[in-house]
Amino acid sequence: MAYEARYVFRPTAGADLEAVVSAMKQCAAIWQKHGAPKPRLWAVAAGELGNYALTIEFKNAAAYAEAADPLSADPEFRRWQADTMRAGAVYWVRSNLMREIDLA
Repeated sequence: MAYEARYVFRPTAGADLEAVVSAMKQCAAIWQKHGAPKPRLWAVAAGELGNYALTIEFKNAAAYAEAADPLSADPEFRRWQADTMRAGAVYWVRSNLMREIDLA
């Protein structure tokens, strides 16, 4: 069963998109430091236009926990969260943790 963490955000009006992408690269690197597979950044192409999503896929809940638990305790990650919010270039729309249901 696969798990996917999805963080949907929207750049604020007038935000420097290069700075937004740089912030997401920093976040991805912190996730990877804790064993997460390669995060991917998506621009929403239909529906919620203007939103972006940072996604990280895991084999199962245990793999997610192996990365997410130490990430939550990492001071670097907490600083990244605070710095990103303080910069005001993005606001979080939502976060999702999804579990795949096998249809086979």
